[in-house]
Amino acid sequence: MRNREKWVADTLVELADTLVPALDPANYWLCVADRYTQLIASSSVHLTASGDRHVVVDTDERLEAPPLGDLFAEEGPGVESEASGKPVVNVLLDDATSRWSRFAPAALSLGYRSVHAFPFSRREDALGSVTILTTETTPLPPTELSIASALADVATIAMLNHRTIDGLTTTSRQLQGALSSRVIIEQAKGLLSARLEVSAEGAFRVLRRYARSHNMRIGDLSERLMSRRLTVADLVPHGDDLTPAASPSAARRHFRARPAANN
Repeated sequence: MRNREKWVADTLVELADTLVPALDPANYWLCVADRYTQLIASSSVHLTASGDRHVVVDTDERLEAPPLGDLFAEEGPGVESEASGKPVVNVLLDDATSRWSRFAPAALSLGYRSVHAFPFSRREDALGSVTILTTETTPLPPTELSIASALADVATIAMLNHRTIDGLTTTSRQLQGALSSRVIIEQAKGLLSARLEVSAEGAFRVLRRYARSHNMRIGDLSERLMSRRLTVADLVPHGDDLTPAASPSAARRHFRARPAANN
């Protein structure tokens, strides 16, 4: 690889940038797997990552089917690495047939000779792992192992940050929506209270009664009322009674209209 230092710097910046709009986790993890194949020659990569959805990436179609396919989730360096939170490196598959009784023979049958795995974990958070199978038997030098471990750490931190920010953004939108709905409801209550000469509580009862009878949300009803798609007369058709409890001023008018009793 030419200019390894620049490649490492560019890759770390690329993997750290998870603040892009509408980030697709599947594409992100595909990029991570691709960088491992660039880092380690003659390698194939199997990557698993969890989150809002489970992502599996195989850079070689041979890894998807028998004899190896389903074994990645059952045994092997990826399972060990994810469980322990520590890398599994420089393992010769010829020497690992007792350690991984099914995984090692299956990988050997496909021409692989050594294997490495790195966890996507940070403290108590575990997102998955990456398994790197190579056709070489020469151990990876310490520099490449350090870079491979750094890629896993940066990818983990970046995706945990993305998850946190995405959650905060969702919560912020929900709170803003609730606040906007509350404001429009208060405006609708004020309009009804002024037009019908009822209390705020009475106005809310009018809104609630209409919303229930028309299977609507009170916020949606209020928005229609304030945007003039519905009128006060639509909510209180002519002839409807507003009880004294809902309309104190109406009750007072009714009381004053009574004829005086004969002595």
